Amino acid sequence: MIWRPGSNIVMRALISLGRGIATVFTSALLLLGVTAAMVAVQSGRDEARPVGAAVVPGEESGSALTPEQKAQCDHAANLYRRGTVSRIILTGAVVAPLARQHLIEQGVPSQALLVEEESTSLVEGIRAAAAMARAQGVSSVVIVVEPSAMLTALKVARDEGLTAYGSPAGGAGADSVMMVANGAWRYVQYIFAGK
Repeated sequence: MIWRPGSNIVMRALISLGRGIATVFTSALLLLGVTAAMVAVQSGRDEARPVGAAVVPGEESGSALTPEQKAQCDHAANLYRRGTVSRIILTGAVVAPLARQHLIEQGVPSQALLVEEESTSLVEGIRAAAAMARAQGVSSVVIVVEPSAMLTALKVARDEGLTAYGSPAGGAGADSVMMVANGAWRYVQYIFAGK
């Protein structure tokens, strides 16, 4: 092998590049790991307390409520019946009208329901709910959403100026590695992309 003076510089540059890539990769894994732990902890925490409204954000689904969405509606109805909240804010282009009907069938009066029918994602729904809450003079809310989405929902609500607490339906936490991973990815996506 013939030694060339420039090859030492190239080798050092490649080593530095490799270290940089390893650092970025390790940092990303650490960020996801810490976020996953935060998702797991928040998903099992029931912080329900007397506030102005419960927020049940809906994301796109089929032509009927999923069992999870029904459980969220039922949980919000229980919060209403216990006097923890005086209003329930429902969001989602497809889900909100279905959730409204389900809650009325559960005995929640229609005047206690505020419905937003344009949002198609969790973030859009929470932002719309925050605007509706502020218009009603409500500054604190209980978020009722699937456990793995709770951390993101709370972050969005707080970023929108609300005092927000989480209350997952049934008090159950994210019960699988995949749910926690999805929740962590959703949170990181919101933090870095705002959606």
